[in-house]
Amino acid sequence: MGRIDDLIEHVPDPALREELQRAVGALKREQRFGLVFEEHIPETTTLIGIPVRVGSLVQRRDVLEGGAIYRVASIARNVAEVEPTDERAQPRSGERERIPVRDLLVLKRFGEPVYPALRSLGGISRGGESKPHHAVINGENFHALQLLVYLLEGRVDCIYIDPPYNTGARDWKYNNRYVDSNDTWRHSKWLSMMHKRLKLAKRLLKSDGVLIVTVDEHEAFHLGSLLERADLFPEPDFLRQTVTIVINPKGTAKTNLARVEEYAIFVMPSIGRNVISDRPALEPKARAPRSDFAQFAMDLEPLRDEESDDEEMEERIEAAEDEDPEDAAATPDARRNWEWRHARRRGAESSYRPARPNQFYPIYVDEKTQRVVKAGPSIPLAAKPSFRPVDGLLPIWPIDKNGDDRCWAFKPESMQLRIDAGLVRARYREKQGTWTLNYAVPRKTTRKWKTVWTDSAYDAGTHGTELLRKLLGKPRLFPFPKSVYAVRDCLATVVANRPNAIVLDFFAGSGTTLHSTALLNAADGGHRQCILVTNNEVEESVARQLYRDGTYRGDPEFERHGIFQQVTRPRCEAVVRGTRADGTPLPKQLAGFLENIEFFQLDYIDPDELDLRHSDAALIPLLWLSAGAVGPRDAQADCPFSMPRGSRYGVLFEEKRFRAFSEELRHRSDVTHVWLVTDSEAAFGEMRARLPSHVRASMLYQDYLRNFRLNVEQFA
Repeated sequence: MGRIDDLIEHVPDPALREELQRAVGALKREQRFGLVFEEHIPETTTLIGIPVRVGSLVQRRDVLEGGAIYRVASIARNVAEVEPTDERAQPRSGERERIPVRDLLVLKRFGEPVYPALRSLGGISRGGESKPHHAVINGENFHALQLLVYLLEGRVDCIYIDPPYNTGARDWKYNNRYVDSNDTWRHSKWLSMMHKRLKLAKRLLKSDGVLIVTVDEHEAFHLGSLLERADLFPEPDFLRQTVTIVINPKGTAKTNLARVEEYAIFVMPSIGRNVISDRPALEPKARAPRSDFAQFAMDLEPLRDEESDDEEMEERIEAAEDEDPEDAAATPDARRNWEWRHARRRGAESSYRPARPNQFYPIYVDEKTQRVVKAGPSIPLAAKPSFRPVDGLLPIWPIDKNGDDRCWAFKPESMQLRIDAGLVRARYREKQGTWTLNYAVPRKTTRKWKTVWTDSAYDAGTHGTELLRKLLGKPRLFPFPKSVYAVRDCLATVVANRPNAIVLDFFAGSGTTLHSTALLNAADGGHRQCILVTNNEVEESVARQLYRDGTYRGDPEFERHGIFQQVTRPRCEAVVRGTRADGTPLPKQLAGFLENIEFFQLDYIDPDELDLRHSDAALIPLLWLSAGAVGPRDAQADCPFSMPRGSRYGVLFEEKRFRAFSEELRHRSDVTHVWLVTDSEAAFGEMRARLPSHVRASMLYQDYLRNFRLNVEQFA
């Protein structure tokens, strides 16, 4: 078009030149340039459990790939009379059919309003009441994203997704049909599918949030152009960089060139500062698990103290300054990669025993070998330390040269982890006649992450496929899972310095992203929360066999073979429990993390019932999740208001009880989100004005209904 503009400028007739400029201007407004695809290809999904009603779009349940689309004209005696429609739900020629209602599944086109909710499927609590629950949602990810926009808009730190690679190998579905290399609309369907979801995902990100998408060469170039669209992440508001990760050092055997890599596309906001954290000094291989989980957990980056403060940064001791020359020569790796810090706190008042009495305890040392053996228990503040040897071991107390009782850098349990990992040393200084104890951490010196990652830790075979087999006890349950360390490091680029970050993955697959988040939390004691969304898709060959046997989608036996039930949930449970489903214990470097997790089914609410307030209990998990998923929640909504102890949400169900509700809220500074059930905008405004300023208030049920009624046409 630029060439045409240049040629028009050379037209000598002013009137003709102006007419041509107007015509070209109209063409520019109508014609799209850049990436061109059929973004309005209709997308539909079947919803299990939704009742068939007159007017519903439906497909036959006994047809694996969906088959014809019908509109229900009438229902009598549990038999539906249906008329055929096209992909756009428009009537088409053909005779009506009569099909039993039980053999139909309701079909929803994206663009039609739905009203999603979450039904708890149970969970595990090992992280304590202060830690948020990770959420694993089984359901259509487009509808889940709509729900999450209502709950968490602008609050997500990092979105990491591994969408279908669209290789042509029938590895994903569009409109309930497998997409393969014979589908001439394959790339358009993939781009249309991604575009719809990325528009919603963008709304979830914080102003400094980062999107990471992994992809291979099949769609990498298309995806890059898609991300630059004006309605997604255009320049100069966003920056885009691509990281090449070597995931298969041996190379694939099915291509002309043996491909060894895939790509992680990072989309970062341009906000005047870097949003990517510097990487630790150690290479990924040094941070992969070894024989002891405690050592691995501390290898990712310098650990924070239980009550860290800025003064600790002044207490760092470089190895070269605090090491005998012969020790340094014997341990060159320690000099290069590690630094030693004083195990005894020094400096401000917080380093003295009264400030941290539970960090005053003996550390036992073998005097002959100068080996640190164990940490003893803390003693009461009024108790005096004993210097008598115990089992031949000398107790060392955190007492300074002036005889003042100080405290160790960590509580006994945390110190013991470091001792067991060989990261605490003792040295006797003959001239002073004193013992010095130090603990090791990776050097604070960091550097920027590079755009090519090559390390055996990123091998998807060893740390993806084989790791998943160890966790589940069965092989070949999920194709091509990511290396947990590749995902961990992708997340670390964004959230290493965000200990309370929210991480979202709406193409969750085997659950590697939650596993990776747990690794990051274990490394620094963080409270990062991971939200996974997956479906319960059944692998094609298994699904075909089940259909031949007369077992169809929606049947419990069919659903038992899906990804969510076979892989995602069992893996996440194993990661937290530390055992497989059969009770087999797992290596502690792989699992057994102190985390909380809850599993949900994405359900749908009838808006008519919601208006009649029959679905209060169905909305409680949403409110709890929006408020941080911390602590318990009420199972039923049969009370005037709900404000569970230990949670951060409150719901007023009866306006007339607002005074009691607000009085309770006045004593609950931990509550951050409240919902007020009222049909009156004026009443809501009046009540909201009387709430504490730190509380975020929303109106039920109007806000909920409005969120899913508005702006749906853009996805039609």
